[in-house]
Amino acid sequence: MQYYPIDEELARRAKEMSSYSNYVPGSATAEYRRSVDEAAALAERQKRKVDPIHHERIDQLLDAYARRLAENINQGNAIAARVPSILIAGGGNFPVRKKEKQNQAAAANLAEWRQIQGLLDKIRGTGKGGISADDPEAVRKLKLKLAGLEQDQEKMKAVNAYYRKNKTLDGCPQLSDDEIEKLKAAMARSYRAAPKPYESYVLTNNNAAIRQTKARIEELSRKAEAEYEGWVFDGGEVKMDRAANRLQVFFAEKPDRDTCSAMRHSGFKWAPSVGAWQRQLTDNAIYAAKHLDCLRPLEPPSQAEPVQEPPQAVDTGWRFYIIADLKTWADNAENRSPLEHYSSLEEACTRFAELRGEPYNSEAVEPGPDGQPPARLTLGLESGDGMSAADILHVRQGENYLVTDFVQMERLRDNPVVVDILARVSREIGFDRVRVWEQADGGRQMLSIVPFAEWDNPYFAAGTPGRIATQCLGPISGKQPKRQKKISRER
Repeated sequence: MQYYPIDEELARRAKEMSSYSNYVPGSATAEYRRSVDEAAALAERQKRKVDPIHHERIDQLLDAYARRLAENINQGNAIAARVPSILIAGGGNFPVRKKEKQNQAAAANLAEWRQIQGLLDKIRGTGKGGISADDPEAVRKLKLKLAGLEQDQEKMKAVNAYYRKNKTLDGCPQLSDDEIEKLKAAMARSYRAAPKPYESYVLTNNNAAIRQTKARIEELSRKAEAEYEGWVFDGGEVKMDRAANRLQVFFAEKPDRDTCSAMRHSGFKWAPSVGAWQRQLTDNAIYAAKHLDCLRPLEPPSQAEPVQEPPQAVDTGWRFYIIADLKTWADNAENRSPLEHYSSLEEACTRFAELRGEPYNSEAVEPGPDGQPPARLTLGLESGDGMSAADILHVRQGENYLVTDFVQMERLRDNPVVVDILARVSREIGFDRVRVWEQADGGRQMLSIVPFAEWDNPYFAAGTPGRIATQCLGPISGKQPKRQKKISRER
């Protein structure tokens, strides 16, 4: 772990600008190091909980926290040293305008400090999220996860059988004494007339997780065995990098603006490190590349990798729904908008386009309990088995808002088909804003409304890139890509 320098002279001047008490030499450095030491202890605790493959990522986050915190403290002291407090300088000829500018700079510095504290949450969450297909150990980890889920299923069934036979949990061989007491307390609090140690929905949800994990293992194993081949197109070459798990597109010359736009809209990102446009190596990626006019193979398709249709929501059990006006649900209106179901995204998008121009979607109304305009036209996603559903787009006072509930649902967040659906919605309908919940002081959750083009989007390929993608791609012809507000009919 590395400490970064704190400017003690700047800290002393900042203290003198706001207080009559003397500055204690070294106190700013000591306070900084105390915060970093606490972060280091958190990192060590997290390392003990997760697979060693995540340790390097934790160390990177810890170093970023230490470096950015030192920069923030020094910047904060520099701001505080600009103008003295009115209690120090007195009211005569007090530089009011300079003080206002100082307060604005201090507020921005505080906002940055809150973002830096968010790195601690990232340390806590490292290794606990979903299993990425990029992980070389993905199949092994999924098999371990599957074994745990199956073991839990058998345990829950055995405990329920023991309770049915004996009408008590005392002496159950599958449970420890602490587990018995916890289950007894949970059953005592249950509203059900005849509670069970593990209710039916718990077993059903766990069984659904087992099926999903098996499907992912099968998908990743099949991909590992597949023999992918690239192809040559007019002006470049497409390559399959199995080691990096990337589909890469190399152009002989810098492509024009329209080609760059088409590549981005198909989920590809520019990677300066390899000099190629690339995305994760999946069947969807190959399908997208082979259906781009700019990447059309010179060879007949039969000589290259067979064209495979991408997994569509209708083929994988995912359906869609439209709610014409969600506000009628929030208001518990007598004539509540019905839940309209659609088997394909194309049908849902067509219906969405029909309703998007209705006046109620843009009218100014009283804000909701969260201080934001209420949600009106809604697009949602649901699984065929009925176990998972989430809104993915709300129209609020004329703007399209991405609904981020999916990031809290492992079944949606880690499903490649769902990620592809979100990317298609981003391209074909477009998002204007996103509601982001951030960690604030005291562990509170603070709602921020962020322009979608400025949101750090790590989940899916967006029609409008966020800050990370913009840094990688850079502006094209001096202009940033425009956000899409209407459904595009181009394919």
